[in-house]
Amino acid sequence: MAQTQGAFLTSVRGIGIVLAGGVTAEIGNPYEQKPLNNLVSYSGIIPRVVQTGGPQGETYTGSVAKRSNRILKDYVVQSASHLGLHGPDDLMADYKRRDGAGQHADFGIARRYLRMAMCLIRTSQTYLPRHLRQPGVKLQERAGYYLMTWPYLRDKWQKLGALEAAFAKDRPLGQWRNMIQDLYEIKLKL
Repeated sequence: MAQTQGAFLTSVRGIGIVLAGGVTAEIGNPYEQKPLNNLVSYSGIIPRVVQTGGPQGETYTGSVAKRSNRILKDYVVQSASHLGLHGPDDLMADYKRRDGAGQHADFGIARRYLRMAMCLIRTSQTYLPRHLRQPGVKLQERAGYYLMTWPYLRDKWQKLGALEAAFAKDRPLGQWRNMIQDLYEIKLKL
């Protein structure tokens, strides 16, 4: 896991190494994946919609497809549940909103998680809240966020006994750590 881009999924609060590893393994090479809608359908977390009679015809929303990657479905639904309980504030709020509205919150957040996971893996970045991704954000704000979340990310890998392996200079998280330290002039201690 530490050798792949999937290691960046562990930067999301609420997602552990096992869930990140499972999702990464089932997605496969993110650069050879079909569009996100196909991945969501492949994971079996989106209901089938049938419409007859043209654009003005009545639509019917059925159940989710039985033919899907059940392993990926299990991992993303578990991840969504963890995000709803322990994740970033915006995802927890969205989970509660969906659950309160009678929607299937696990499937809705699972779709968001897959979109976020593909982005993190493809761009080799850790999770940043929406307000810190905006163009006009000061470097000090982002640096403060990285300093605040660094112990949490470090502890995830330390509990597994893979701290040195995950943050080695030739591994994705190690390269990210070196880049952040140079760019923001901060020290992320191991």
